[in-house]
Amino acid sequence: MDFEEFLLKVGKNIQKVRKDKGLTQENMDEGDYAVPVRTLQDIEAGRANFTANSIFKLSKRLKVKPRDLLDI
Repeated sequence: MDFEEFLLKVGKNIQKVRKDKGLTQENMDEGDYAVPVRTLQDIEAGRANFTANSIFKLSKRLKVKPRDLLDI
């Protein structure tokens, strides 16, 4: 697996977890640990090299462990 494929798989995993929780991308941009919609769109599409801070915020917002988002 190359890096681009890794980003895409992690992004799709984040998207799946978010949808399983019944949240929209807009919902993720609200409240504590908000992630901007554009940032989330780029991460889910595999276009962004996410940061540890992004994974931390996403895991807190989705109420999962960071490893659950990275487990591909």
